[in-house]
Amino acid sequence: MNPTSELGQPALFRIVSGSDIPNDLSERERRLLVGALNFHALVAPSRVLEVHVYDGDAHQLPRTTDDTTFHGLATSYRNRLFSLEIESLVPAENRQPIAAEGPAQELRAGRTRHIRLTRDAVLSADPPRDVARGRLRRAARAVRTRWPLAYDTLRDIELLRHRKPLHAPIARLDYPSLFAPGGIHEDSEIVMAPSAPEGAPRAVIFGLHWFELGGAEHWALESIRLAREAGFLPIVMTSRDSHQPWIQRQELDGAVLVPFSEATTSSQTPGVEEVLRGIFANFDVRGVVVHHNQWMYDRVAWMRLSRPSIPIVDSTHIVEYRGGGYPVSSAIVDAYLTTHHVISPSLKDFLVDVQALPAEKVLMAPLAGLTAGESDMSFRRRQPGEPFTVAFVGRMARQKGPELFVKTVSRLRARGHRDIRFIMHGDGELAGWVDGMIAAGGLQDVIERRSSADPVAATLERSHLLVVSSHNEGLTLTTLEALTHGVPVVSTDVGAQRDVLPPRALVARRAHRAVRELTERVAWLAGDEAAREQLWLDERAAEKHLHEVTSASQWFAEEVSTW
Repeated sequence: MNPTSELGQPALFRIVSGSDIPNDLSERERRLLVGALNFHALVAPSRVLEVHVYDGDAHQLPRTTDDTTFHGLATSYRNRLFSLEIESLVPAENRQPIAAEGPAQELRAGRTRHIRLTRDAVLSADPPRDVARGRLRRAARAVRTRWPLAYDTLRDIELLRHRKPLHAPIARLDYPSLFAPGGIHEDSEIVMAPSAPEGAPRAVIFGLHWFELGGAEHWALESIRLAREAGFLPIVMTSRDSHQPWIQRQELDGAVLVPFSEATTSSQTPGVEEVLRGIFANFDVRGVVVHHNQWMYDRVAWMRLSRPSIPIVDSTHIVEYRGGGYPVSSAIVDAYLTTHHVISPSLKDFLVDVQALPAEKVLMAPLAGLTAGESDMSFRRRQPGEPFTVAFVGRMARQKGPELFVKTVSRLRARGHRDIRFIMHGDGELAGWVDGMIAAGGLQDVIERRSSADPVAATLERSHLLVVSSHNEGLTLTTLEALTHGVPVVSTDVGAQRDVLPPRALVARRAHRAVRELTERVAWLAGDEAAREQLWLDERAAEKHLHEVTSASQWFAEEVSTW
């Protein structure tokens, strides 16, 4: 089990025929393909499948596991690249199916599968997530484009109705009751995973959000590396649509990958869990780690019932204003988790004080050592004649508030601060929109744009101040990295940023006020070198204090060694 396929990746299948497979597939493209075929090998054990592989453009995300891959009834399956036959190496179970499996079995019964890849050229374009569908969404998009701060204000008002879990404990999941009469799965039943065979590879399952740039993803990849060093085979499953640019990272070398495409629904039977059954039946699973993966949260209880003694660890970074986000998902399934790992004191307080989780189950271990330069560094002084440079580093996504940064730049220019230069470092689904804002404001010569292909360290080495303009955050890795490069940070007062930054470095989260206060802070620090240095000294001291406790890497290395 787990041979290396002809495509050079750990696989749960073998290729029976595939003479027209292109020999110019990149590492990313091969891993996407193997990951999709791994999924279909798991849900069609011991069967031979005919697989047609299609090309997608920049406006189409890969289709690897969702229901359309079973029937191909979608207009996007047009441009066929090649076809192949595979044989699943996952042994079939000898058991009596339950009645509720019928619809899922019917979908999976076909011999043909349809997979859409995207070639590496799409990575230079914005991912197609910011698509306005329907009149209301198109109207909202128009408002956001023309009046971004007004849109942010309206969205904050809309979010008020989702705030209950931010102030009161969420109801806990009683998994068996879902299958009792009157439950949402009353027509199904819970079928436990069979035992793995003697000598099966020892494995750890990881549930990730996606393979893209992000602080949570940095830490997820580090935990995968540590599990591999401890002698385990990582089985890595993602839950979100993406071009998956990070699937080629070296931390994933030798791992079994299953990158999902949304939504994988009809092919799975509640209580049976065909994908996870295949994994548990063929690997000696010693533990499970969840990193912001809702598909996995929804199946934590089934995994616990199937393997009562294994550790199931959750790792969360950020409380979302819309219903609390993943920490609330974690609280819902608390009874089935072993440990809640959090990266900041503020998040621990939320889970213990607001969500009423047992304090002994919540472990705070910060993400020390995941950024470049762990040793003490000196303050980044401004050299004679050097323009004061302010950086934004992050994904071009709504959460990161890039529009607040652009509006701050515009406001500073309007106030006569024409000697300040700016860098916006990052890409993402809003990159085109942000570039349009910059052009509309005549700021192309003021704001230097850099992509995620550029080293963050190189940006920070040219900067004197980092601005974090996020609408929501945990404790950003960019904050920690800036401090190690001698650069102080000013941030919106969100998430756990206040665990490191003093009050004078924090501004209001609300959009209009945030822009006003960011303008004031940047202007102040651009003109007061002593104040800027003292801010960095205070932030560096707070960071060192935070990191006096065991780091996430140290904790997990010790934890996984016991599995």
